[in-house]
Amino acid sequence: MSNSKEGKEDSFAPALAAASRALTATMMAKVAGCGFNDMTPAFASLMSLLDATGVRPTTLAQRAGITKQAISQLVRELEARGYVEQVPDSTDTRAKIVRLTESGIALHAACAEVKQELQSIAIAKLGKSRVSRLRRDLIELAAVLEEMHTR
Repeated sequence: MSNSKEGKEDSFAPALAAASRALTATMMAKVAGCGFNDMTPAFASLMSLLDATGVRPTTLAQRAGITKQAISQLVRELEARGYVEQVPDSTDTRAKIVRLTESGIALHAACAEVKQELQSIAIAKLGKSRVSRLRRDLIELAAVLEEMHTR
């Protein structure tokens, strides 16, 4: 592995990390501008995985790619803020369903609106074909990296 200036300039990781930080910071600022000042990046990323019909915490953890313990903590925090509720699963009395409350539905809508706005900004700056290509490339890269660390 070379430490040359050329090698550092060609590294995609710092640019990807900077884009991720900027995207997260912009998302949080815009969601706060919609009146949801108590959000964190973890909460915002979880919102797209929830809906009014609900989902079991174990399924939610799988979708989010985090542990059941971590999802339990996030759900408790979202519940304390009034964005979700846990109700008994009608198909299994031992299980709970996590679903959005009215406030959670409003937050979910705000997050979706902000994501759409950010998508529009990216398309305006890069063009639709470049944004589509970027998305495909990032999905492919994520799959390769995921495979590497799960072997």
